[in-house]
Amino acid sequence: MGMQYSNTTTKDGLLQDCEFWTGLGDGNISGDSTLKARFTGLLNRAYDEVLPIVFSSDAKWQWDDSNHTKNPIATTDLVSGQAEYSFTSDEQGNSILEIEAVYVKGPDGQWKRLAAIDTESDAGTDAVFAQNSNNTGTPTRYEKRANSIWLDKVPDYSQAGGIRVLFARTPDYFTTSDTTQTPGIPAPFHRLLSLIASYDWVCVNKAENVTLISRLEVKIAETQRQLGAHMSKRSRDERPVIRTRSESSR
Repeated sequence: MGMQYSNTTTKDGLLQDCEFWTGLGDGNISGDSTLKARFTGLLNRAYDEVLPIVFSSDAKWQWDDSNHTKNPIATTDLVSGQAEYSFTSDEQGNSILEIEAVYVKGPDGQWKRLAAIDTESDAGTDAVFAQNSNNTGTPTRYEKRANSIWLDKVPDYSQAGGIRVLFARTPDYFTTSDTTQTPGIPAPFHRLLSLIASYDWVCVNKAENVTLISRLEVKIAETQRQLGAHMSKRSRDERPVIRTRSESSR
């Protein structure tokens, strides 16, 4: 069962779980504007801590927070003579963490996925950054640095909306006005956010309670391990295996 940001009726929201683990008591976070803002920030920082586990374990599925209302796709104009393009945030203001694929529309109007240049290859990298006058035409490859891409070849034509990138981005963070929003990670691991948020608060405000701190550490570590194992087992839809007559008759 998923955990909402806050549920003062059933008492099983993330804020209510923080009230339980911190010992602050029923309603003393959700009903206090200062503490509510503080724990909302702690939940969001906990989300940031969880993301590396998700991304490092999820090479096949390619995770994106299900709370986002638009797909992780950015489009910009392809400009003749311009090789570098930057993508720092999507149209909703979410930070782009990593560019995963690049598509360019050719002069014929057809989309083509570009090949990523091997960053370990000096020759490949030099070909992009040299930007000599003869290196023009329809791009076929790209070099990636942080949130920018460099096209190879430098386009010798322009196309409105001619570059499209797929990317990984930050989650849809909680705000104090949320109620029913749930974390965009698999439901069995929603509690990880409230555990981490509670741990951070307890370490500062109840540092003498070493038993509670140790229990939280154990539960966080085990839940993180389970999340990593779960994400690593997810896969894309299987492609059908096509066998020839000779193979099937063996």
